Formats: sequence, C-alpha cells, structure tokens
Amino acid sequence: MTYQIEPCTTPLEIPERRWSANANVAPVGDETQPTVRFSAFSSCIGICARNNDGTEVIGIHLSVADQDGTLFASADVATVTTILQDWNYDIDTVIVLGQTSAWQASVPQAYQDLLAALDDPDVYPFGDGQYGAGLNEGDVLEPTY
Repeated sequence: MTYQIEPCTTPLEIPERRWSANANVAPVGDETQPTVRFSAFSSCIGICARNNDGTEVIGIHLSVADQDGTLFASADVATVTTILQDWNYDIDTVIVLGQTSAWQASVPQAYQDLLAALDDPDVYPFGDGQYGAGLNEGDVLEPTY
C-alpha cells in the first residue's frame, strides 16, 4: 500500500499523515501564535509554509511509517510537494520541525530527498512534544511550542 497524506479540518490538531491550512493568527504582543499545530510527535516531522500572499499557513504531519508499516520513501516526496504547490505556497517560507533525528536514522535517503525538494528549508530538531507554526509580527514563519 502507498503512503497516504490526506487533508483534515483540524488545523490546530493535525494528526499523522494529514495536512491542513488555516488563516493566519496574529501575534499577541511579541508572542507568535500557532496558526497550525500538530498532534504530539514521537517520531514525526511537520512541514509548514506560508501561502504566497501571507494570509494562511499550511502544516503537513509526516510519520516515518504509516499504520500498515509502510515507510515514507523518496517516491512520496512528490506527494508532499504537490500538496504545497496546489496550495500555492511560498517556497522561501518552508520550515521542517520535529523528530528530524528519527527521520535521519530511519529513512535517511527519503529525508534528504524531501529537504532537497523543499529547497533546503530551515530545520528545527525537537524531541517528543506538540509543535506548530505561525507568523510573527514581521510575517516570518516560525515554530510554536
């Protein structure tokens, strides 16, 4: 079975192998607010980007393996980039956050191919936890915790 990534309607609780977009949530003072947020990561990463006009943020929650044990592979990178392209993302705003070390250990070639296809985005390696992203007061996409 092929690794699947489906849309969802819960941008502040994006489950594994799902993606969602949300209208930007304005910062509160100098605190960036999550516009998208993922369910808790244990071996997952999140791909986040801003759309071209800066009004929305997308989040894609990727697990190393799907429910059937199918590993994310280099062939699945095109699925991620197609979601972003169809959504009209700004490639200069892409960030990757989460359990990057798990991906480097488990699916190293697919992870490197993903980063290359995303034009070597900023990467934020985090441990277990729940993370998201939002636009700061300068409209720069950054992780939220």
